[in-house]
Amino acid sequence: MQKLLYVLCLLITNAFAVGTLTTIENGVTIHSEYYPNPSAKFKGTIIFENGSGMTTDEWTQNKQFLSCAKRYGSLFMYDRNGLGKSPADLNTSTSNPITAKNVNSKFLKLLKLKKIKPPYIIVGASLGGLYVDYFARKYPNLINSVLMVDPQAFNTDYTDKILRLFNVESWSNVPSKEIYSKYSYQNAMKYHMDTTAAVYYQYLGLEQSKQQINELPPLPENIPIIVISSRQMEKAENKLVKGSLIEPQKSYLNKNKNSKFIMTDSGHNVQIENPQLVCDQIKFLVSN
Repeated sequence: MQKLLYVLCLLITNAFAVGTLTTIENGVTIHSEYYPNPSAKFKGTIIFENGSGMTTDEWTQNKQFLSCAKRYGSLFMYDRNGLGKSPADLNTSTSNPITAKNVNSKFLKLLKLKKIKPPYIIVGASLGGLYVDYFARKYPNLINSVLMVDPQAFNTDYTDKILRLFNVESWSNVPSKEIYSKYSYQNAMKYHMDTTAAVYYQYLGLEQSKQQINELPPLPENIPIIVISSRQMEKAENKLVKGSLIEPQKSYLNKNKNSKFIMTDSGHNVQIENPQLVCDQIKFLVSN
């Protein structure tokens, strides 16, 4: 009977995430979700970084992917400020935009406060690839391996279209509190708006993020990195980058024997459209 109860407890623990709001500094609060798997062979944590305007739903909405990933370790994911269930950080402004450095400064504090156990297999999608790249380079002692899902690379050149998405001239002199109020994530979902304040401030900080990454040493060769690239995004006529996406993405690779570059026919959200492919790479990294 005791053995049966123990198994049931493990099943219940692994079935549901514990979602919490954590205050990390000066009233800045972040929503995170933790899916523990104490029986997994990998005793660190698989952590996830969302794309530019995305939330933890990016990883949880495809139940096949979530169920598969949970087999290989404890999972930790969060919403950056101003997205999903994380309130805006009103310290953000046009002169203090969202950058890789400040994203990861807050993220590291969150990991410590939540006592999320390293080493980390860190997974980043789209713009989240930039933030993952910074984190892995800055804190390599915490990293087991890296998985990039159709990432935006640190050496990507963007077209002028990217800031035309935002009414930059009219926004530049408006206090961030007003911008976050009008262009909140919740309003974007409710009124089907094209963008949010958080996405605006992220792209405003792109050049700073790229500079911050270039100032760090490259990813050490003892850390494997896998990059998954979308053929559909490479072929898209309305893409926001100059030239090919593939070569900048390949520049993430190092000489580790387990590092590899994978092309897929799915769209940009590979973990949603081809969940088994992404989960298989998590399994590969856990096993090597």
